[in-house]
Amino acid sequence: MSKHRLTTLDEIKEFIKEDKTVYYFVSASNFNLMMMSDWVDNWFNVNFIDSYNQKNSSVILPEYDGNPVFQNIEDINHFLLGNKKIVEHIQKHSLKDRPAKVIFLFYDPELEKLVDSLGLDLIMPPNKLVKTIDNKITTTEIGNSVNVPSVPNALVKVTSYQQLQSIIHKYSLTADVVIQTAFGDSGKTTYFISSQDDYKRAAEKIEAEDTVKVMSRVNCLQVAIEACTTRNGTYIGPVLTEIIGHPDLTPYPGGWCGNDVNPEAFSKQIRKTLFAYTEKLGDALYHLGYRGYFEVDYLIDADADADNNVVYLGEINPRVTGISALTNLSSYCNESIPLFAFHLLEYSDIDFDIEPKAFNQQVLNSKHKPFGQLIFKAVQNKLKIVTHIPHSGIYHIVNEQLEFVRFANNSRAMAGNEIYILRIIKEGDYIYKGADLVIVFANHLMQDHNKKLYPVTKKLLKIIQASIQSRELSDEEQQIVDRYAGRSSIKSSEQ
Repeated sequence: MSKHRLTTLDEIKEFIKEDKTVYYFVSASNFNLMMMSDWVDNWFNVNFIDSYNQKNSSVILPEYDGNPVFQNIEDINHFLLGNKKIVEHIQKHSLKDRPAKVIFLFYDPELEKLVDSLGLDLIMPPNKLVKTIDNKITTTEIGNSVNVPSVPNALVKVTSYQQLQSIIHKYSLTADVVIQTAFGDSGKTTYFISSQDDYKRAAEKIEAEDTVKVMSRVNCLQVAIEACTTRNGTYIGPVLTEIIGHPDLTPYPGGWCGNDVNPEAFSKQIRKTLFAYTEKLGDALYHLGYRGYFEVDYLIDADADADNNVVYLGEINPRVTGISALTNLSSYCNESIPLFAFHLLEYSDIDFDIEPKAFNQQVLNSKHKPFGQLIFKAVQNKLKIVTHIPHSGIYHIVNEQLEFVRFANNSRAMAGNEIYILRIIKEGDYIYKGADLVIVFANHLMQDHNKKLYPVTKKLLKIIQASIQSRELSDEEQQIVDRYAGRSSIKSSEQ
């Protein structure tokens, strides 16, 4: 450790701004850590998707011919780090006294080897450990080990609908259940089973698993909270409520499609419980060897007596996630430091002495300004081609239409009733079911306490949808699609 010790948030802010270390965030787009280039001078986003029409100087794009097809984000990252232009950039910006540091959203053992071969320093936990923690079955077991409860459940092998009924009876679960497989995101592997017909539609995927999580179905409000576990303890960000399964935003019934920074949706006691549980989970992860940033989903029982504070563990995501931008762009982090700064410190040689409990208490007591995001996915089954989509930047809504105000790299420059749009897909791209289209930030809450979108949100949703236009495929284009049928596009795993 360096002899110099950082003892205030201002010192941390100054350190990450002036540090000469070069950082590369390698992913399909820069969405998840889109704000970090504002805080870190030597921050580069190595991306395949250009959301900014080459106007964001922190974004580095590969040079290539043809139309590469990828199965997942790991494939994209391999392609990016193997690209001649990217390798030349890394070599040019390498410092003799310290290696450049690299951050991924998703990575695998082959990427870990590639990072080593390029002389980079991967500042993430070992992939093997990440995959272990990412397993929803393991998540439940970690929670149980530190007395962070899950919704009443059974971790079992399911082989038939009749056997499922026996499991429900044996474990005293509700007649309607929710089944989750070990891996999956954005609700794609979450199945709501109320009848034999529901089961039949998901049976093949459920029965292919060695173990699934069968849970009672409770009327709950989904909550997300991010944290960073370090040698000093666990630092926690603001409480975010989740928007789940809105059919105009996502084709998946349990799919994530937005968030609000809205701690005030809950009593002070529930917020204390959320923070206490997150500290326990952070400590448990660090004990397992995990270091750095992570996210926890919680379920709050809406039918329980408010005084009982019924908070359940949903899942742990051992990485930066789809809410990382909202967390780090929230009013508290914007006025102090981004929560992700603690991740950079944990993987640095600088010592820091910010008491986690004191920091967390400040976050808990902070009066957060209203702030929310919506994730727009394609909900139609038919493949189409984009003909018009809003470019990234800040907009006003005038006469029920979008009016472009100015370009910005992220929503930090957004004021008042302005909204910020991050474009993911572009003109000429294919739109398919589940494709990410745009991400919208606004200085207001999107959803009420009953999980209903506010009128202002419904209005915004309609305006954004009207601004995204597409056309049918020509016969030639359809033939090309048929040739590559079964392969995944780059954006299918963007979140």
